[in-house]
Amino acid sequence: MDNSTRWNKKIFSILLERAKGDRSLRQFAFDSDISYVQMRKLVYMTQENPPRPKLIKKIANAAWNEVDLEDLLYAAGIFPADTRVREEADSSPAGIAEKLMTLSPKSRRSAEDYINYLAQKDSEK
Repeated sequence: MDNSTRWNKKIFSILLERAKGDRSLRQFAFDSDISYVQMRKLVYMTQENPPRPKLIKKIANAAWNEVDLEDLLYAAGIFPADTRVREEADSSPAGIAEKLMTLSPKSRRSAEDYINYLAQKDSEK
């Protein structure tokens, strides 16, 4: 399967926003050793093709908030041979659903997209 058909810009953007933490986008790009323009294209979903693994690795090395290389590669449609199983979160499904319902419609759609991404990722293991 062609990587571009698995490239999920929205999930990649969500992961970048999380990985950025409280840094500016410009600072995150600098810390990642990539151009601000490149980072901006990825965050604002204007890049048509997935980034190459070398660029993703640079971003992962500078990522915060437990965003790792595996997550970024998967969102880019690149599946590493050895995937590790994550520990399940200690949140109850009811608590997560309750939090989801408090989000704005736009944030809820993004959260649902991310949930679908994770469900698809788990089903492929």
